[in-house]
This record gives sequence, C-alpha cells and structure tokens, in this order.
Amino acid sequence: MTRILVTFYALLLLATPAQANDLPVGKFKVLNTAGFVQEHGIRKPLERDSKTGMAEIVHEQDNSLIITIGGTDIQLFPMENGLAALEWNASDTALLHGIDIEALNNETRRNEIPAWGAELPWQDMGKVQLALLPLGETAYTGFLISHPKDKTVVRQMEFRQVFGPANRPRR
Repeated sequence: MTRILVTFYALLLLATPAQANDLPVGKFKVLNTAGFVQEHGIRKPLERDSKTGMAEIVHEQDNSLIITIGGTDIQLFPMENGLAALEWNASDTALLHGIDIEALNNETRRNEIPAWGAELPWQDMGKVQLALLPLGETAYTGFLISHPKDKTVVRQMEFRQVFGPANRPRR
C-alpha cells in the first residue's frame, strides 16, 4: 500500500509542471479575422481574407514558441507580464480588445495571460511585430503589426486547433 501511495505521489509531482504549461501545440488552421490600415489618423478596415493556411506550433523548453508556417520557422519569445505588456487601441475596429482576451481565457489579471512576441523581417512589409496570445485551451490569437511608409497596418489572426474532418456536420 505504501508503494502505491509513493508511486501515486511521484506521478502527481511529475504531472503538475506539465499542467502549469498546458498550452495548445500541434497543427493549427490560420485565419485572418480582422485588421485595419491607419493613415493620417484615419482607420479603414481591411477586407476579410477568406483564405486559410496551416501552421504548427511547438512550445520549447525555454518557454518560447516556434511557429512553422509555409516551411519557415518563427521563434516567439515570452513577454514579461504577458498580456499586461501589450497595449493597443482597438476602438472603432473589429479587433479583439484586451477585455475580450481576458474573457476568452477566463482570467482577469492580464499578467497571468501569457504572450509571446518578436520583431522580424516580413516579405513585402519590412520589419513587423508579431504577438501571440492563447485563446482558451485550443486556439491562439495573433497580431501582425507593420509600418509601411506613413501607415500602420494591423492584422489579427486566429490559430484554431485542427480536429477531425473540416466537413463534419454540426448539430
């Protein structure tokens, strides 16, 4: 009986850290869900892009994320203070607001919602900022921010976990 209890306790200790970093990983369908262009203080929504792509997300030992899109690996680093480290003005747009991300993660403390980011070169856009945040247990939202010429372009993406056939009937 003691051996069973010790074994159970050891398994419980080994399982606890894994649950603390329980983030969605694997294959995701990527959708551009919203966006805008701001020029001379005026915001114009981007047309919705109905194309989808595929990505794979891996959580590394150093808490970074590797996103593989189109054969390219992008490493995103953890942001200190999580969502609290990000500030954006989503007013007058269809973008998620901070309060939306809090609700979708069932969390009210922004520093408890993890976020990852990096600044990187992007084809046809120059340097861009990419940020990724979890949306519940099976998805992420991402923001791609670029500054071509005198504009600011913000694209919101959603990374949805792929489960089963896409044409599965709904109830």
